[in-house]
Amino acid sequence: MSETSGQNGPADPAHFADQGSAANQPPERPARSRRKLRIVLISLACFVVLLGAGAVGGYLYVNHLASGIHRTPVTIPKVGGASPPAGAMTVLLTSVDEPGSTGLIMLLHLDAHDQRGGVVSIVPQTLVQVPGQGVREISTVRALGDASLLVQTVEQLTHVQIDHYARINFTGIGNLINVIGGVDVTLAKQTVSHGYTFHAGVNHLNGVTAPYYVRSSPAAHVSRELNQQGLLRAIIDRISSEHLLTHPVTAVHVVNAMAAMLTVDSNFTNSQVEGLATKLSRLSGSAGTFVTAPTYTTAGHVYLNSSVSDQLWAAIRTDSIAAFAAKYPATLTPGAAS
Repeated sequence: MSETSGQNGPADPAHFADQGSAANQPPERPARSRRKLRIVLISLACFVVLLGAGAVGGYLYVNHLASGIHRTPVTIPKVGGASPPAGAMTVLLTSVDEPGSTGLIMLLHLDAHDQRGGVVSIVPQTLVQVPGQGVREISTVRALGDASLLVQTVEQLTHVQIDHYARINFTGIGNLINVIGGVDVTLAKQTVSHGYTFHAGVNHLNGVTAPYYVRSSPAAHVSRELNQQGLLRAIIDRISSEHLLTHPVTAVHVVNAMAAMLTVDSNFTNSQVEGLATKLSRLSGSAGTFVTAPTYTTAGHVYLNSSVSDQLWAAIRTDSIAAFAAKYPATLTPGAAS
C-alpha cells in the first residue's frame, strides 16, 4: 500500500520547482525559423556589399571615362585685382567650327555655393584687343596663337579669372542627343539647314537632326552660333530634368558621350570634370541664366557695348549674373523649350 501511495501520491517538490521554472521561460524558437532568419540576414548583408561594390565600380568606370577626355596644354594667367568669391568657378567654353575659326565663345560661371550660375556668350565676330596682335575678331584668336592666347584675350577683355578651358567638337553631338533621349528647341521662324527644314516653334531633335541644327549655312554665322547655344542649353535642361546623372548606369553613358566630344586643359582633373558635369545639370530653369554680351554694328564691324558689357563682366566676378539679366533683359540668350 505504501508503495502504491508512493507512486500515485504527490511528486518530489523539486520536480514541481523545475516545471514552474520552465513554464516561466519563453517558448524556444524552432530551428527552422532560426535558419530562415540567418538566411535573410546573410542575403541582406550580401546585397549591401554588392550594392556598395557596384557604386564603387560605377565611380571607377566614370573616372576611367573622364581620364579618356583629350587634354591640351593651356596657360591660364591670374587676373589682378579683387579675387572671385571662394568656391566660384569660371570655364572658357569654345567649339570647333570652320578651320582656323572658333564658333562658340562662352564663359560658363558657377556661383560660389553651386546653387546658381550662368552662361555668358561673346559674339565671335566681336572686335577685341588681342595681346601682341592688335584688334581682331575674337573668333580668330585661337588660330593666331593657341588656346592660351584666347584665354589671355578673354581675361584681358573681361577681367574675369578663368579657371579652366574646354572645347566642344559638335561632330559627336548626335550620339549624346541619342543617349539623353533627344531634346526640344524653339525657333522663331522656319529655317533650312543642308536640306533639312526646321519649322517655327518647338522642334524635337534626335541624333540625326541635331547635327543639321548646329550646322546651318556657313553664311549664317550668327544663326549657327545661336543654334549651338540653344542646343547646349537644351542638353543641360534635359540632363537636369530627367536626373540623368543620378543613376549610375545612365551617368556612365552620358559621361561617355560627353567625353568623346570634349577637349580640356591639362590641369583639369578627373574629379573636377565629373564635378562640373554634375553642377551643369543644376543650371536648368531659373537656376541658370543665359546671356549674350551686348554689341552694336558699325560699318559692318561688331563692337561691344562697353557701357553695358562692363557691368556684365562685373556681374560674373560677383556671382550676380541673374541680377544683371533682370536689369538688362534684352541680353538674354534665346533659350530652349522647357
